[in-house]
Amino acid sequence: MKFWDIFKTSKRETTSQTSRLHQRLSTLLPDKNEDELIKSACVAGLLARVAYIDFDIHKNEKEFIKKSLKAWTNFKEKEVEAISKVAIEEIKDLAGLENHLYCHPLNKLMDNDEKYGVVESLFAMAASDHEVTGNESEEIRLINKGLRLEHKHFISARATVLEKLVALKDF
Repeated sequence: MKFWDIFKTSKRETTSQTSRLHQRLSTLLPDKNEDELIKSACVAGLLARVAYIDFDIHKNEKEFIKKSLKAWTNFKEKEVEAISKVAIEEIKDLAGLENHLYCHPLNKLMDNDEKYGVVESLFAMAASDHEVTGNESEEIRLINKGLRLEHKHFISARATVLEKLVALKDF
């Protein structure tokens, strides 16, 4: 075995590097384009992660996840409903342990403008319950970093919900 062979991934290892959410959606929607399925799984997972950062998903956050997925995909209403339901179930089970598995595929499938749109959507989703907490903002900052975006992207996206930032309400 050559030294560099250590770093090559086998087919078996590649499948273990996909999120459980993606695996469940592949089974649920087998006729969908793989790239679209990956994008929707990753975006849904990130939205659910930010929604569940406080260990509770507000009704407005659930609705926003569905609305956002509808905008990000060309899936039917029932499919969007199923994707959001599975994403919420998965995030409750894993409590954010798979964030890297949501960011890494998006880095391959999206350009910076699309990834910035995801970060904006995350802030909009966080604000859907009428306030963006420090925990939500920090989680989005980590996701922004995982998406390989610059800090200016995070600041710009956060500025879209400036009036809902809890950290600024005392000033």
